[in-house]
Amino acid sequence: MAKKRDGVFVWITWLSKVMAGEQACEWASWFKAHFEAYKKVPSDFDSAKWKIEHTRKLRDLRLERLKNGDCVFMESENQIRYAAASGVCVVGKPDLIGVGDTGPIIYDVKTGQPRSSNEIQVLLYMHLLPLTVPAYRGTKPKGCVVYNDSRVNIPHEAVDEGFVRNFEYFLEVIGSANPAMKVPSRSECQYCDIAKSECPERVEGDST
Repeated sequence: MAKKRDGVFVWITWLSKVMAGEQACEWASWFKAHFEAYKKVPSDFDSAKWKIEHTRKLRDLRLERLKNGDCVFMESENQIRYAAASGVCVVGKPDLIGVGDTGPIIYDVKTGQPRSSNEIQVLLYMHLLPLTVPAYRGTKPKGCVVYNDSRVNIPHEAVDEGFVRNFEYFLEVIGSANPAMKVPSRSECQYCDIAKSECPERVEGDST
C-alpha cells in the first residue's frame, strides 16, 4: 500500500497536464503528490524506444545550440525546486537551457504529438527558473518546445499575471490536504499507473 510522503511533492509534468485539462482526474496527480511507494499497474509502453529517440533529439539540439554560440546546460544541471508558501515543493528539470546574447531560452524535447500541456510545462519552467536558480535571478527566459518536425517558440511575455494566478490556483488543487476531483473512466484510467488496490474506482477492461 502507498506510504504518505513527509511533505507534498509536485512534478511540473503532473501539474501541466492538470492545467491543460488533459487529465480530468485531478485526484491521480493529487495522490502522487501526497503518497509514494504506491502499487502500480504494469505498463506496456515502450519506454526504451522513447528514451533512445528523446536522447538522440536532445543531443542534436545540444550540438545545434553550441554551434550557435550558446552556453548550454542539460537536464540535471537545470534542477528546479520551488517551495510554495503553503510548503508544497514543485520540482522539474528542463531538458536544455541555452544562454546566448538575448538571454536564456528553455528548450523541452517532445517525441510525440503536440499537446497544450507541453507548452504549459515550458511556461512553468520559465516562471520558476528565475525564482529558484540564482544564476537566472532577474532574467526573463524565453521558451521553446521542440517536436519532431516543428517548434513552438514562447515569448517571455506569456508568463503574465494571469498565468501566475492560474499556476497558484492549480497548485493549490494538487497540493491541498483535501483530495482533488476523481473522474474514473476508461479514457482516464488507461494511461494512469495507479493500481486498483489504491484506487477502487479504477476502470479496467472494456468498462466505460
